[in-house]
Amino acid sequence: MPVQFREWDNSVLSHRAAASLGRREIQVWSATQPRDETELIELARNLSPDEHERAERFLADEPRRRFVFGRSVMRQLLGACLNTVPSAVVFGYGPRGKPFLNPPISGGDLRFNLSHSGRLVVIALAHGREIGVDLEQIDGLADWSLLAERIFSSRELCELRALPASKQREAFFNGWTRKEAYLKATSEGLTDDLPAIEVTLVPGQKPRLLRLPAGLEPARQWAIQDIPLPPDFAGAVAFEKRTASGAWVR
Repeated sequence: MPVQFREWDNSVLSHRAAASLGRREIQVWSATQPRDETELIELARNLSPDEHERAERFLADEPRRRFVFGRSVMRQLLGACLNTVPSAVVFGYGPRGKPFLNPPISGGDLRFNLSHSGRLVVIALAHGREIGVDLEQIDGLADWSLLAERIFSSRELCELRALPASKQREAFFNGWTRKEAYLKATSEGLTDDLPAIEVTLVPGQKPRLLRLPAGLEPARQWAIQDIPLPPDFAGAVAFEKRTASGAWVR
């Protein structure tokens, strides 16, 4: 399964690359939020009226800027894939808030997901398969060792604690982002049963979904890959191996 990692800069080349998304391909795009407020104001022109209203409800400036930037880049990418202007993309929302294309556009099996942390945003695209992405700024979480006890299984905690102290932080973020990427792909959101979702987390191990609450077999239907990012970030993308047409892609 080819996974292409690219950096979005709203150039002609970026638009062409997004538009070339194949049915057996996953694209994961990263983009860095500009510091210039004027650029953000210009990007906000891509947003819909309801997105403008959501942006205005943020009490702090930085979350508002992240929302505007992430939505604008997502609209630019989807517009490139669908050969339309970003502002023409219309979203619907699932029960847990995951956006989808609405009304269905020609070739409307395009799936997507977004995550942002700090000034970085990542957006994943695929045809005919559910996909989820998670991004975390490593320095932004000081109490990660306490969180590990809530989200990891007994086996995962044993693996984590058996590692040298210098590797434990990396292992924690490996596990956390891989679980979150899967949950976002399935639209389950945060769950109280995170320990029942087991993944590989030891640095250097191949990213894999090992077990789900429903058992081992459903876990084999999903693939996970880490996202190459700057050293102070961790991220993962999770996607179905089987397309909507029923074909398995490895």
